[in-house]
This record gives sequence, structure tokens and C-alpha cells, in this order.
Amino acid sequence: MAAPADVASAARSGEPGVSHSAMSGQEPPLIACHECDAIYRREPIARGAKATCKRCGALLYRGLPDSLDRSLALYLASLVLLIIANTFPFLALKVGGIVEQDHVIGGGLALVDFGMAELGLVVFLTSIAFPFITIAGTLYLLIASRLDVVAPGMRLTYRVVNALGSWSLIGVFLLGTLIAIVKLKDLATVVPGPGLFALFALVVVYAAARTGFDPEVVWRPLRLRRLTEADLPSAGQLLHCHSCGLLNRGTQHPHPQCARCHAPLHPRLANSVQRTWALMAAAVVMLIPANLLPVMTFKKLGQGEPSTILGGVVHLVEDGAWGLGLIVFFASVAVPVAKLISLGMLLRSFRSGATWRPKDRTALYRATEMIGAWSMIDVFLVALLAGLVSLGLVASIEPGLGVTFFGAAVILTMFAAHSFDPRLIWDHADLAGQSGDPVPTAVDPSR
Repeated sequence: MAAPADVASAARSGEPGVSHSAMSGQEPPLIACHECDAIYRREPIARGAKATCKRCGALLYRGLPDSLDRSLALYLASLVLLIIANTFPFLALKVGGIVEQDHVIGGGLALVDFGMAELGLVVFLTSIAFPFITIAGTLYLLIASRLDVVAPGMRLTYRVVNALGSWSLIGVFLLGTLIAIVKLKDLATVVPGPGLFALFALVVVYAAARTGFDPEVVWRPLRLRRLTEADLPSAGQLLHCHSCGLLNRGTQHPHPQCARCHAPLHPRLANSVQRTWALMAAAVVMLIPANLLPVMTFKKLGQGEPSTILGGVVHLVEDGAWGLGLIVFFASVAVPVAKLISLGMLLRSFRSGATWRPKDRTALYRATEMIGAWSMIDVFLVALLAGLVSLGLVASIEPGLGVTFFGAAVILTMFAAHSFDPRLIWDHADLAGQSGDPVPTAVDPSR
């Protein structure tokens, strides 16, 4: 753990004013950066401002004074929109007198029908199940906090919601839908249904809900005392919970748990480097057949040929959809390769004990983790087309084996990014005295 610091720097303008802790005579609680372990006092900041780590630039928290009521309304709206999007017709395809109608779940079911049950399950989980669990679970916690009661199972619920948040890919699914509509425009008339409009609204509202959500509000009913600077001399080794963000006292227990959410605590993720290398190696193996084998076969009037990932990009470009073609190329080709290269560089730099530019390397990891899920566009696209285009002798689309390997590669790279502990970057830098700008250990609350 780094030495205690002042309130994190606000990236947006606005004076935070006098803190509540200063007015009440209470010391502000301590928090730790989840990417470099620097310690800060959590002081109130201006509405709409965000506090960032002075060492690595990671977001620590936002100025959200009315987060509870706003989040409650937005998550409730998200749940309603999610139900509408999955209940009502999503897309319809018209060719002459033939009409094919599909629901959001249709893509996953189509993959199951084609013998790709594992991939169909992934599509179902990431586009329907995980978003529902995340939204409903967060709403459950917010309602309990609004009623000021400790909800049964709130700790487990929070850990599940926190773990599944990055696997709820409704935004990626929507982009895959837009690309599918473009690819089908020359085949038939695409009629959007109420489910598609609800999905559009859901992506916007859900993004607003996540941005305006302050996780601290769900823990208020526990009345748990937080560590302050006065506790540091007796706290021992501090352990930062990567699930709920609580800074915990050191303990001699061989398997320590967070005092708030009961998640396992680790000074560093166990075997982080070895697991990341293993997952990357498996992803490389999967990417080879993913790019050589066809991802789908499009037949029109009984004629057609298999298409690979790059073949699909070429088809979009030939149809004049340069923008969407670049998106698919970037998400399906460039991003997986870039993730492997960047993670490999980070692992090599740690293995060699590198101390150069730790802030930049942390930013590289942050970008790698953030963009990885967008590679699922091709998987969603193939699933949507397979579920929607089943017009007998007129036209049909069959998923190819390549999409299964590609889906496996994307999931493995996402696991690899999650398994890497970015705090390792700062361990060598701290030992070398190159941990970035020095951070003061005192703060004027009225600043």
C-alpha cells in the first residue's frame, strides 16, 4: 500500500466546498485506488466532478450527492425496458409473402439448433441473463438502502452484480444488430419491432444508471465504521477489497475476508502472471482456426459460399458500408491482437522488473480491459443472422465452426485481462522510488 494521500484530484472544474466530515468533526474514511493501491481520504467533491488517482489516473469516485434516488429510478426503468426488449418482437424480415420474425433470444436458440449449444449459451448469458441479474440485483440493493434495511443476501448479491457487470454486453449486442440490419438490406425488408426500440432506450438508460451509481449508497444500512487516518498506526497491513472497495485492517487469518462484502482478500491476485500467460496462450490457439475457418455461410436461391471474418469485412466494404466494415475489422481483428500484444508487453515488463512509465502502462492496461468485450460483435452478428434468416429456398444463413473458436478466443482474452493485477506494475516502481508525483499526507478540507 502507498502512503496516505490527500483527496484525489478532481478532473472537472468546481469547488468541493467544506466537507461534511469537517463540519461534523469526523475524519473522512480512507479509500484505496484499485489499480495502484495508493491511499486517499474520501472527501466530498462538487456535483458532477470526478476524483482520480494522482499516481495512475484511475477513477476513484464521482460527485453524486443524490445517487440513491436517481439510480433507483434509472435501474427501475432499465428493468422495464429489458423486459420489453425480450418480450416483444425484435426484428422481422419480409421477402415477398414470406415473413420471418425474431426475438432477442432467437439468436442464441438458433445456435443451439445448429449444434453450437455452448456458443448459444454464451450469447444468452451476455445479452439477456447477465444484464437481467445485474439490473435486478442492483435494484434489490438500492430498494433495501432506500428503506434503510439490511437486505437478506446483500453481500452475495453485491459480489455477483459487481462480477457480472463487465459481462453484460447489451451495447455490443445492439451494435451487432445494426450491422445485421445493414447486411440484410439487399436481401429483404427489415422491419424493426418494439423490442428493438426498447433495446435502444435500454442501452442509453442503463449507461446513465451505471454512470450515476455510487456503490457506497447500498452499504449505508450496515453502519460499518470505515478506517480513517487515525487507525493507520494500529491497522497493520491494509487489504483493499476489489469487490466493494473497502479498505480492511490486516489480519493473521490465512484466508481473510472483507469486513463488508465478505469477498476474499489478497495483497495481490494469486498467480496473476502465470494465469494471464496461460489464458493468452489458449486465446492465441483459438484465434488461428477462428480466422481460417468460415464463421458463416450465406445462401441465396440455393447458392452461396462460406465467409471468414475478413470476408465479412470485405463484404461490408463492397456494399459501401465503410464505417461498419471498419468497426467489424477493429473489433474482430485488431482488438484481439492488440489485447494480446499489450498484455504480453505488460507481463514482460513485470518479469523484467521494469520501472519505466508506470502510469502509462496502467493506462494501457485500463484501455485493454475496457475494449475487450467489443470483440463479441461478430458472435452476436452471426447469431442474429442465423436466427433471423431462415427463408427456405429463398435465403438462409448457417453459422460456421470459426465463430465458435472466435467466441472462445474473445472470452479467453477477457479472462486474461481480468486475471492480470495492475498493482504489480507499481510494485517495482515503488521499490525504485519512481511511483509518480509525490502525494502529500495532509489535506485542507476547505480547499
